[in-house]
Amino acid sequence: MSKVRLIILLIFSSLFFSCENSKEVFISDSISDYISLQQGKYITYRIDSLVFTQNGSNIEVHKYQVKHTVQGETTDNLGRKAFIINRLIRNEAGTSSWTENGNYLVIPLSDRIEIIENNLRTVPLRIPFTSGFSWKGNSYLPFAPYKPMFGMEGAGNDMNKWDFVYTYHGDTTVQNQSYKNVWTVTQSNTTLNIPPTSGTQYGYKEVAREQYAKNIGLVYRDFQLYDYQGPNADNRTPAYYGFGITMWMIDHN
Repeated sequence: MSKVRLIILLIFSSLFFSCENSKEVFISDSISDYISLQQGKYITYRIDSLVFTQNGSNIEVHKYQVKHTVQGETTDNLGRKAFIINRLIRNEAGTSSWTENGNYLVIPLSDRIEIIENNLRTVPLRIPFTSGFSWKGNSYLPFAPYKPMFGMEGAGNDMNKWDFVYTYHGDTTVQNQSYKNVWTVTQSNTTLNIPPTSGTQYGYKEVAREQYAKNIGLVYRDFQLYDYQGPNADNRTPAYYGFGITMWMIDHN
């Protein structure tokens, strides 16, 4: 090989490896950055609970404080390490005593978080943390998981097909509280004929969104799952079926 050809080859080799070395390497935050599972860790939320009373003809909003505390470790039915989260509830003003409100499990895995509550498994977070990344966060749910309890006609029937998407990352404000490094997960954003008009036969709302702040955890949740069933030929009384929850963090350790 001539000296000229060797010099040209070395130049091209140098350029090639320089380009390779200059490629940007994406490094995602870890799951543990957005959920704290040390025993004794807690987050307290203010909750507005949307309920339908008087056989679905009346709409009420019940307000509470709910405290979620990491109680200890256990294993799930697959033998994986899980954390027991204990939930306590008291009145909106925080002047009543805490009372028990159930437990649920959080299973931290290398690439995702799984939550099991009332025998329903969901995946609220998954890596990589990058805008536009999506996954089927309710894929473990059966068809119409809440219909037996709430009697919805169509709302939530196909929620096991919802696409969870990271739609925003950055600093944000929730109920006048500022947070840094927040990921917003949009699970669903579908509304039909809500609020209903005088001629509405059917309408539904499937809106679900969560926000997670780095080194804190869940700081906001909006979950509205209900439908409106209007009058029909059988003189059915118009009514709402389902529920809604809006919650935001007010305290943590």
